[in-house]
Amino acid sequence: MKLTTLRADLLLLAAAVIWGSGFVAQRLGSGHLDAFEFNGLRFTFGTLLLLPLLRFAPWPAHVDRATARRATLRGGILAGAVMMLAANAQQHGLATTTASNGAFITSLYVVFVPFLAVLISRKALGWAVWLGVALAGLGLVLLGVNPDFTVNTGDPWVLACAVLWAVHVVTVGIYSRDAEPIRFSLIQLGMTGVASLATMFAHDGVRLEAIEAAKWALLYAAVLPVAVAFTLQVVAQKHAPATHTALILSLESVFGMVCGIAFLAERPTAQQYAGAALMLAGVVASQVLQPAKAELAAEVTSRER
Repeated sequence: MKLTTLRADLLLLAAAVIWGSGFVAQRLGSGHLDAFEFNGLRFTFGTLLLLPLLRFAPWPAHVDRATARRATLRGGILAGAVMMLAANAQQHGLATTTASNGAFITSLYVVFVPFLAVLISRKALGWAVWLGVALAGLGLVLLGVNPDFTVNTGDPWVLACAVLWAVHVVTVGIYSRDAEPIRFSLIQLGMTGVASLATMFAHDGVRLEAIEAAKWALLYAAVLPVAVAFTLQVVAQKHAPATHTALILSLESVFGMVCGIAFLAERPTAQQYAGAALMLAGVVASQVLQPAKAELAAEVTSRER
């Protein structure tokens, strides 16, 4: 079956739904396992599930094999190091904030990417990016600051995660041109899992009773957000326009809030709804209003969760 743009967009939408619902699993898992335990187990298991994809992973033909191997290995290791920090900052933060806040604050990575790209390209930012930053910043304040002017303990951790995901996007963008994508992703996902497991063993070791209590959250987070959604993204983004990809995947924040309300009985206030709407508007503005010649949106399609 030929993958049309519409079908590719639908696959990306499915990935966004899965990643959004994944915040519920992460929130539930945080009640039993710390960040390194949960991520170590879910990324390792998810990596194992993806190993069969290696049979469908030919090396790129536009460069020689040595160049492709070098880009795949170096890029995978660097991206894996950033991914490990981002995933664990996010999981640590979700233990003390809501799935809704976690989803929307994480989506700010789309707004942060242009700033990091500027540091590399030394090109000026367009007005659309500044508008997106202003809307997202105001939305973040409304979403995260409580009426008594306090913030959830986990929100700063998730904000740090969003910055790290932006670093991850730029890192992948640098190496993805010559790398083989399946091997690249397996390296970074496997590195995240192994490094998290190593940290887990260095601290508390294996707590079987906690793993048993969190087993369904772990299985869901490993099978769907890591293995299935990643595969959908890899297949779809070859056929979906870059702006489509960025905007559709940013909808994970909306699905994260919806799932938090439906499955965790979260009840956002009117202020938080307004903040979420402004943050989503900032993400959309920073992408839709970009000049046609802008390439920043293309980089966003390289993110894996």
